[in-house]
Amino acid sequence: MAKRTTIADIAREAGFSQSTVSLVINNNPRISEETRAKVLAAIEKHGYKPNIQARGLALRSSRIISVVMPDIPHVFADNYFGELLGGIYAGASEAGFKVLVDLANMKFIRTQEFLNMLDMQQADGMLFLGSTNYDQYLSIFHEKKYPFLLVNNYFPQWNIDYVTADYAYVAKLAADHLLGLGHRKIGIITGTNVQTSIDLLESFEGCLREAGIASEDMPWADGRFSEKIGFEAARVVMTLNPDLTAIMCGNDTMATGAMRYLRSRGLRVPEDVSVMGVENLPTSILTSPKLTTISNRLHDLGTLAAKQLLALTREEITVCQEQIKGELIVRESTGPAPVR
Repeated sequence: MAKRTTIADIAREAGFSQSTVSLVINNNPRISEETRAKVLAAIEKHGYKPNIQARGLALRSSRIISVVMPDIPHVFADNYFGELLGGIYAGASEAGFKVLVDLANMKFIRTQEFLNMLDMQQADGMLFLGSTNYDQYLSIFHEKKYPFLLVNNYFPQWNIDYVTADYAYVAKLAADHLLGLGHRKIGIITGTNVQTSIDLLESFEGCLREAGIASEDMPWADGRFSEKIGFEAARVVMTLNPDLTAIMCGNDTMATGAMRYLRSRGLRVPEDVSVMGVENLPTSILTSPKLTTISNRLHDLGTLAAKQLLALTREEITVCQEQIKGELIVRESTGPAPVR
């Protein structure tokens, strides 16, 4: 009896690894046409027929969702990512899936481990948290079709699936609240390396311009999403316009830093300067005064992201570009504009 041709034989004939041959057999989009042609020629030459049973096992769902987080200090202790992860876990576990967490460090990026996991079906799909405008390597998900979803960000130049909060709506809620309290000199502290933060800044400034607010009465500074830099950003906007009566911050962490700066100057919140944030993190009720903020329902956002990713893997949907609406949470850190 003639020896049965194996995938190892095809790999030797074509000059590629067995995993590359497997990817060709499974019609993976990552394989170049030149490689595909060489492997198929070897398959035809030897009359190779894949083991259908083994192939079926390989194509079976891993029942795992990959979650990639940014490689930043103390990321696992960060309340923002914790809220998103809690929601993702809830959505995944409800569907009987486990969650595998990785960090987008240099090795992970350089070796394209994020692609290898999907190619080798170690995970059914991938959620990417904390992406910034500098993560240009993610453009590969525009060029190749994988079950991949950005969480709370998007790239307008690429057709990559995402689930995010509606930051234009967040900006309107914040502007309406502060303008309704009579504020006409409002500082802005946001980040600049994330598209959703740019949307927030541009939309908030647009709302203020429509209300007749002059540019010099809405100074802006980059708070880089941190309490420490939020402190310094508050110094910047108050220096640019010492008559500010309110500061709107793009997240609760920067808002906490801004309140610390105001206290260091002997200014009262909200009697002298109102401060508000975005996200409604658990820490927002622990500040003194308690922080007025906008809830982006991060837990719900994470749950929705997990469910939509699974829908993409099952081909129940082919595109996902969803936004959820936030909710204004009025507490103690905002009040009527002082008369000066």
